[in-house]
Amino acid sequence: MSFALLVKVTAHETPQQVVTRYNNYKAICNGMGYENVRCKDPIAFQSSLTKQLQNMKNQETVIFDKVSLNEGNAYDHISGIFTSPLDGIYSFTWTTLTKSGKIFLTEIVLNGKKVVLNHTDGRGHDGNPMSTSHANIKMKKGDKVWIRTHGTNGQFAHAYWCFFSGSKL
Repeated sequence: MSFALLVKVTAHETPQQVVTRYNNYKAICNGMGYENVRCKDPIAFQSSLTKQLQNMKNQETVIFDKVSLNEGNAYDHISGIFTSPLDGIYSFTWTTLTKSGKIFLTEIVLNGKKVVLNHTDGRGHDGNPMSTSHANIKMKKGDKVWIRTHGTNGQFAHAYWCFFSGSKL
């Protein structure tokens, strides 16, 4: 909830009196539960793979190591983990590309618990199948989200065609 307050300056008030009156109004509004509205720094990241991934283990973290955007510095390109700097709802999207005859199944996890799956299956197909999944996740400050393989189906993922991104709504 937000509350806008206009302070009228009269000819009889000094600048210090105006500031004091404003601070008094602000204290009253805060006491009533109104929040100060201000611009907030964005939290958003965009990352991709720079190398092919093959024969990954069950629930192995997919590390999207090339970061092209990391506003708020919440994504760690070494661990592949996004750590929420603030409570809120975050939007995540990830895309994987495999090759003919291979499969690459992934899942996004919140603090180690599966949220949504992504199924990229090139078995019985020519070409390079691609799939994208999306999840909106309610997070608390310090919660962690990452992409990991689902089962032992991390057979092959192409470099430069796999992405992971997120932002705070």
